Amino acid sequence: MAIVTPAKFKGKEAFYEKMLRIFVKDPLPQQWLSFDQAAADVENTKKLVHTIKGTAGNLDIADVYQAALRFETSLREGAPDKELYQALIDACDAVKKSLPPA
Repeated sequence: MAIVTPAKFKGKEAFYEKMLRIFVKDPLPQQWLSFDQAAADVENTKKLVHTIKGTAGNLDIADVYQAALRFETSLREGAPDKELYQALIDACDAVKKSLPPA
């Protein structure tokens, strides 16, 4: 996955990259809880995933947004899904790996 600067950030590529670095510097889902913890504390997990989804939406990181949306939906439905959790982890990791070395 290469960094593609969304239209709303054209001319502000350095700023966009800085925002992506902040996004991946903050604890990623696997750093703040395991799947078992997420499934055991659904209410707090919903809040955390909702925050990730919102940030990803604001930064136009579609893969993370979609993965967060799907996992959040499984949480709301009372059926936390481990595969959806892992998809969110993988999407966040892909963003981190796409950034050039600082």
